[in-house]
Amino acid sequence: MGQKAIEVLCRLLPDTKNLQLENWLINEAQATITLIIASVQTVTQCPICASQTHRIHSRYKRTLADLPWADYRITLQMCVRKFFCINVNCRRRIFTERLANVTAPWARRTLRLAQRFTATGLALGGAAGVRLSRRSGFTVSRNTLLRLVRRMPLKSADSPQTLGVDDFAFRKSQTYGTILVNLEQSQPIALLQDRSAETLAQWLKAHPGIKVVSRDRAKAYASGISQGAPEAIQVADRFHLLQNLGETLERVFHGHSKDLKEVDEAYSQIEVIQTDGTVVAPVPPPPTPTKQERLAQQRRTRRLAIYQQVWELHRQGWSGQAIARRLGIGHGTVFRYLSSLTFVERQGRSDRGRSLLNPYKDYLLKRWNEGYIDTKGLFGEIQRRGYSGSYDTVARYTRRLRSSQGLKLRQRLVNKPLPMVAEPQQKSLIPIHEKFDSNKASRIKSHPVIEATVDVFNFSKRCQINCLNSSNVAKLSQAKCLLTSSHNRSIGLTCGVCGGWNNKIIFSGI
Repeated sequence: MGQKAIEVLCRLLPDTKNLQLENWLINEAQATITLIIASVQTVTQCPICASQTHRIHSRYKRTLADLPWADYRITLQMCVRKFFCINVNCRRRIFTERLANVTAPWARRTLRLAQRFTATGLALGGAAGVRLSRRSGFTVSRNTLLRLVRRMPLKSADSPQTLGVDDFAFRKSQTYGTILVNLEQSQPIALLQDRSAETLAQWLKAHPGIKVVSRDRAKAYASGISQGAPEAIQVADRFHLLQNLGETLERVFHGHSKDLKEVDEAYSQIEVIQTDGTVVAPVPPPPTPTKQERLAQQRRTRRLAIYQQVWELHRQGWSGQAIARRLGIGHGTVFRYLSSLTFVERQGRSDRGRSLLNPYKDYLLKRWNEGYIDTKGLFGEIQRRGYSGSYDTVARYTRRLRSSQGLKLRQRLVNKPLPMVAEPQQKSLIPIHEKFDSNKASRIKSHPVIEATVDVFNFSKRCQINCLNSSNVAKLSQAKCLLTSSHNRSIGLTCGVCGGWNNKIIFSGI
């Protein structure tokens, strides 16, 4: 190899001043290049007393992994030395040579490779960092990336004026601590070992100057803030503010689900206007069997009687546990009944309205409006398009189509035009029966109650058209207004904004 090529290889070493290239080995089968190098330092310092020495004790070899070159992994085989410390007062007699710009003591990779791993771990984390590293020619484990990230020193942070306090899982469902966040900079500044009030109060006393603390609903945090920063204003964070609002609105909407069902039934009979102005008949909702309706009404009557008994005993001064024992129901049921001033209707199935047939309804309606009303033939057509449901499901749907056109069962087409049919365009007002998941912050903005009612004016209008009780209309409309305003302003809930918002809540009667 020419002299210029050797100079290029030397330039690629991690320390061109203190390292000298002696040889190299290329393994094409394993795609590795091994560089044999030696330290050329003439004088080194003792790591204990910092005394300089040139007395060599012995030599040994170290093997280090370095940054890859193109598709080749690089291994450094270094010949380094051990030295005698010449300071008679130093407790260390023999020490190994330090190469501060190349690697750390006892390390098996160069500093620049460790820095690359640390940056990858910070940006992507463990598993994703491993996948990227493999594509880049590195060999590293997930635990190594995370360990390097944990070793990084924390930045020194001044006491913030606005602090966020929330729990943090060191190990989910087992070990929890407290995370403190500077809300002005959106940066975590501390992790506390537990969730106790004493630990939080101790940290707050050591960091004075905090004016506002945003926290969750834990009583321990409220107590700790009162002890450690009594002058600070305690507020609910955006997540728990919208969580409380969502849970309250769920109770409001479910309390009026009977009224909303009447509205939906009335609107399901209104003709649908297509984009081209064509008026078509809506597909009626699926009928409910009479026996099921009767049994459901009997169960509702029993629940309503228990609800009334719970409130009657509560007004007499009975405790929740005593009411539960007296009526033979659970404590949670008593708490749920007492948390609502109106009887809450039972939630329906979470998969209500979902069907394997939904993706194929547009095709069925298209063929039906073309005049092809043979159920078996339609079933075969959508089967060839990927439908995996049963024939009975298709038959029930075609019976609804016949009903919307005034056709009886098995009645054949006559030589007269039949009205076109289409699915109703109005979104259902009945609350979507899906439990609010407090563990998923990303679900707040797409909460079922938020999605169930899109436009407040249309919402109120639809209720008033059907002559519902005016107080019910007011509560439902005000609840939607509150939800809309809080959702739109959730990016920054300032004290000024919350003032008028709180007044709406007070006068809403919710």
